[in-house]
Amino acid sequence: MSQHKEIVFENEVTKLLKANGYIEGNSKNYNKELALYPDDLISYIKNTSPKAYEKMSKMYGADVDNAICKRVAKQMDMHGSLHFLRNEVKDRGAKFKLCQFKPELHNPDTQTKYDANILRVVRQLYYSTNNKNSIDLVLFLNGIPIVTIELKTDFTQAVEVAKSQYKTDRLPKGEHLLEFKKRTLVHFAVSSDEVWMTTKLAGANFKGQVMKINV
Repeated sequence: MSQHKEIVFENEVTKLLKANGYIEGNSKNYNKELALYPDDLISYIKNTSPKAYEKMSKMYGADVDNAICKRVAKQMDMHGSLHFLRNEVKDRGAKFKLCQFKPELHNPDTQTKYDANILRVVRQLYYSTNNKNSIDLVLFLNGIPIVTIELKTDFTQAVEVAKSQYKTDRLPKGEHLLEFKKRTLVHFAVSSDEVWMTTKLAGANFKGQVMKINV
């Protein structure tokens, strides 16, 4: 019964996200080794940086998409996703952006790139090469995971259970999705009455501040 109620909650949250521009994806299309959703990453680069993509195609040939994904993953492993959401990725003279923030001033080219952003939600994301754990919801921007969400219903399990999952079962070591300053920017524990968040997971030894958001 508890699992059924959580699925209903998950359905409702996903429905709300889709009504606000998100596309539902599939865990099978997620690259666990790179911690990316490659189809969206490549699609965004092709649409917004066609000259850079063409240049890299000449360098890498038929393996260009895989080479780009590996390059992006390597750079994020070193400098974090936030850095490259704000700044260009460079590869052998080619430069490309991974997203476009909403322009403050009217600029048709910038607006087109902003409109090209791909928002995706994946339910039950199997993220690890080390275990079969899954996260209830993961949100992506142009193939880059930026938010994880664990859902609980107050009728069955308190939000404390979701927080405990992050501390005991969602261990960040060796997981690019969960490691601090690698991919995901924020992690949410959500119930129908409470929302808690943190930007850093550190297992059971976590000493930082977990913030409660009033809803």
